Amino acid sequence: MGDNTGDIEVYERAHKRLTVAIAGGDLRAAAMLRLLVEVDSITVAALADPRPGAAAAVAAREIGIYTTSDVADLSLVDGLDVIIDLTDDPALRARLVAYRPAAVEIVGSRGADLIRDLLMAKKRGEEQEKLLSELKVAYDKISGHEQKLQVGTQALEKANEELETRLSEIFFTHEFFKALTSFTSVDDVTSLVVDGANGILGAEISSVYLLDTSAWVLRFATAQGRPREYFVDEVPVDTTILGRAHRDGLAVETDAHEIAGSVDWTREPGDVASHAAVSLRSGEHVVGVLVIGSATRRALTPAELDRLQVIGNQSSLALQNALLHGELERLSVTDRLTELYNHGYFQQRLDEEIGRAERFGHVLSLIMMDIDDFKLFNDTYGHPRGDRVLRSVSDTITRSLRDIDFAARYGGEEFVVVLPETDVDGARAVAERIRAEVEKLSFETIGVDPSVRKTVSVGVATFPAHARGGAPLIVAADQAMYAAKRSGKNAVVVSG
Repeated sequence: MGDNTGDIEVYERAHKRLTVAIAGGDLRAAAMLRLLVEVDSITVAALADPRPGAAAAVAAREIGIYTTSDVADLSLVDGLDVIIDLTDDPALRARLVAYRPAAVEIVGSRGADLIRDLLMAKKRGEEQEKLLSELKVAYDKISGHEQKLQVGTQALEKANEELETRLSEIFFTHEFFKALTSFTSVDDVTSLVVDGANGILGAEISSVYLLDTSAWVLRFATAQGRPREYFVDEVPVDTTILGRAHRDGLAVETDAHEIAGSVDWTREPGDVASHAAVSLRSGEHVVGVLVIGSATRRALTPAELDRLQVIGNQSSLALQNALLHGELERLSVTDRLTELYNHGYFQQRLDEEIGRAERFGHVLSLIMMDIDDFKLFNDTYGHPRGDRVLRSVSDTITRSLRDIDFAARYGGEEFVVVLPETDVDGARAVAERIRAEVEKLSFETIGVDPSVRKTVSVGVATFPAHARGGAPLIVAADQAMYAAKRSGKNAVVVSG
């Protein structure tokens, strides 16, 4: 029963309605309001703008949404999750930040643009649903005419067979496009794209690579027709047929080995006789490439090439939708300055990890650390340089962790790290490594005296040795951290 209850709580958190408030009343805010009220899973609870006659304020009152002239009033809205700030006013932004409850996220212009694009993509999916309905009507009419004709000639039977085949392709294709609009994760969308390539084009091998602009490479995402180890993990954007598709939009090679190195997207290039690739674009920007191949020589017909490009175009929309959704989710759980997880997400994840440790009888450790004398540093060198220190410390923490660990900014200059399946000795070693690496950091490049070094005081607590719940574990690590400060700072102390 305990396990089922936990699963229900996780499900309810994942499916709760999102309560949103808007700060700002211009035309952009009015457009955002119209988009948000059409989404079933979102409740627009309030709108704030000092101008009662602003377009969005008027629209909100007509809909029956609470309006106010003071952005600080948004902090009083019950159950609020997100405030979308469309004021472009630093003073109003500062007031929003000052009054917002700790659990409420503020999404600025960049995040608002992501939300708008995401909702527009949803509307395009609804338009495709309408197109499918029209095609079904057309199919019913064709079937009716076929029954009336009943001409038994061989030519007519062949024509009917071809018609049925083509209509089946159309329906399969549009069911595929319909399914694309229902997925919001990148993994789900890319998996469906290769499904579509196999089903619509009869591809023997299909794979999607996504563009990583930081390294300027195409990274493997998913595939069908061959095992994972068959595909190269990273392909430079100026190589192979993937690079040609990235540059030109479409690349087709009936003889895959006519151009040297063109098949180097696979670890077994001799297995591919023919291949083709199409770029996946968002406007003018390429977000990935779909490649299909076959072990036997195959020349794609003009109709198949058209279908490949249609798959690429429609998949691009769904993929961009998923990327925007993923970015929006990332922003909602990330501290914008340090790019670590925020306090709210840390609390949620800690409870989940504690529950998992209890179920399987595992240990779990928590590290809490505070930058020593950080207020004095800010007073001496200013907050912008203090922000650089926070980012440097957060980067140092991230480099010291495993993939299963996670770190968060707990508040101000405090950080927390959760180490699943890590005992006291293992956690002490990680904490000591972070402490030593922070002590080595130099801030000379940002105008700080080269002799100035920052240090951290670190507390360690382990479940279940020091505490048997999330909140008590935080208290234990916090007390150990303050013991480290009392001992002279720049030290690691394990909870007693």
